[in-house]
This record gives sequence, structure tokens and C-alpha cells, in this order.
Amino acid sequence: MTEGPQDRRNGNHSGRRRRHRDPKAAPPVRRPAQSYRDESRRVVYVAAEGERTERDYISLLNQAHGEREKFFLRFAGARNGLRPTEVVDLVLESSSAPGDEKWALFDRDALDNRDRDIPRAMRKAAANGVQVALSHPSFELWLLLHFQHFTSQEGGVNDTVLDRLRAHRDAKGFEAYDRASGDRGKGLDEQRGESLLQREKNAVRNARKLVGQCPHGACSARGLEHGPIPPAHVETYEEWTRRSGHAGNCDPLGRDPTSDVWRLLVHLGIVQDETPAA
Repeated sequence: MTEGPQDRRNGNHSGRRRRHRDPKAAPPVRRPAQSYRDESRRVVYVAAEGERTERDYISLLNQAHGEREKFFLRFAGARNGLRPTEVVDLVLESSSAPGDEKWALFDRDALDNRDRDIPRAMRKAAANGVQVALSHPSFELWLLLHFQHFTSQEGGVNDTVLDRLRAHRDAKGFEAYDRASGDRGKGLDEQRGESLLQREKNAVRNARKLVGQCPHGACSARGLEHGPIPPAHVETYEEWTRRSGHAGNCDPLGRDPTSDVWRLLVHLGIVQDETPAA
């Protein structure tokens, strides 16, 4: 059917009148810009218990390194206060296939009484091919390791870690971290992000040293494999644990202090693995 002049004037196409959206109706849902990605990039699914600091940090890695290293971290974080097993469930739900790379980030917060849940989460992660980046006592320890080494055992309480992070002269913008409201609370804005960037290598080096200083006594970050992670059914829990440098029978609750976020950066190629200094 041929469209005539009257149809064009009235906005008709193929005999159909154009529908005008009600100006009072809700705007159409649009995909976030970060969901459009280069198909050549490696997609890694990441879930965390926090919805602000961890999310901002993952976004920072995508922006600073994703294009060069050809990866895209797809973050899932529903709300604050997820228990470790819920974080593992979340990344499993957000991934698209059993063979996808999946990481769960959580910490040991003694105030949340999650000691029973962490071992369950670790074994569930191992059984489902999920890698865990455990921080003890908190994710903020990983941020602090960008600026300094830290060996004090904190028993799952991060007050000292926060004090050191706020006070460090190179941690620009962190003076009011977790004290101010809104974005200035636990967010990683431009100034804080810039303070962290270019110090990733230092953070990895400091975190790897902590593995060798684990109270278990048989843990070491030397000679670890950082190739493709095999499907979960190939590895036992003990083999899966040793990917972090910790012994197969090392109790995760006793790794104080520690942060395994360094492993994610090495797996992504952001930092090349190096043998830690003795």
C-alpha cells in the first residue's frame, strides 16, 4: 500500500497512525551506558555485600583498565548487609552460564556475627566455580594496602583500618570516609579514585605479603597459578583454596589480616604477578 501525501501530513506510515506518548506517563526504561560493551572483552561477574564502596571500586577498574586489558566487570550488588552465602547466590544468579568467570567479594565483620556463614559460603563458592575475595577485617583493608603495609590483627573489627586510611597523607579525599553523608560517606569519588589508581601494584604486593604472614603458618603466595579457572567439579575445596596461596586446611576466619582482592587484579592482567619479598 502506497503512502499518500495526506498520510505523511498526518504522520501515518503504512496506514497506521503514529502513537503519541502520554507526557504524564513514566519515561521509557533505558539500558545503562555501561551495559553496552565491546563483545571482544572478557566478561567477569562480580557480586559484593556492599552497594557503594565495592561497586565504585569495580567501576573504577572498568574505567581505568577495562578497555586496555579487554575485560568488563559486570557488578551485582543489591543492598548493604548481604551475608556471604547471599553474595555467592547473587553472583550465581547474575551470571549467564555455568562456565562464566564469577567472583564474590565479602569480609569478616565480627559485629555482624557472620563467622558461621563464611565457611558455608566458601564451600558453596568452591562447589559452584566461584572465586572468593575475602577481606579480613574489611574491604577497606584492601584500600589501605594501596598506601601502606598493615599487619595488625583486628579480630574482625575495622576501626584501626579506617583510622589509618583517613590519616594517610597519600589517601587524598579519604579524610571523612565513612563519616560524611551521601556520596562522601563510603563512595569513591574522583579524588579518592585518583588516589587509588597507579598504586594497584603496591596494593597487590602488600596483600601478597600478608598471605605469607598468615597465622596458619603454611600459606604462601609464591608460585601460584593464574591461568583460566577450571570448572568447579575439577577441583576439591582444598585445591580451590590453594589458588589464594592459603593452605587447603587454612581456616578463613583465622586469616587476620588479609585481603584476596589482589587475585582479581592479577587474573585481569591489571598487575603482573611477582614473587613477594620475604
